[in-house]
Amino acid sequence: MRRAVLVVIALILGLDLILPQIASACATCFGAADAPMTKGMNNAILMLIGVVGVVYVGIGKVAWDFRKRSKRLAEKERPKPQLRLIRGEKD
Repeated sequence: MRRAVLVVIALILGLDLILPQIASACATCFGAADAPMTKGMNNAILMLIGVVGVVYVGIGKVAWDFRKRSKRLAEKERPKPQLRLIRGEKD
């Protein structure tokens, strides 16, 4: 099995060396800024960054809400100060 994988890898590398035009880059990799493929790729990247940004903001909002809720619960559980008697006074 391992030998078969090595043979396939060797064949792929051999084809890349024999036929280099197969391994040539697309317009996006060449940097053709006015190509429609480049514009589409840039829009796709911006869209993905936007989606990830929205998810991060959501995670931050949940963490912020948990923090506020834990502070509010900690204040409820804190014992209230009780009045102490001044020395010399009795009930």
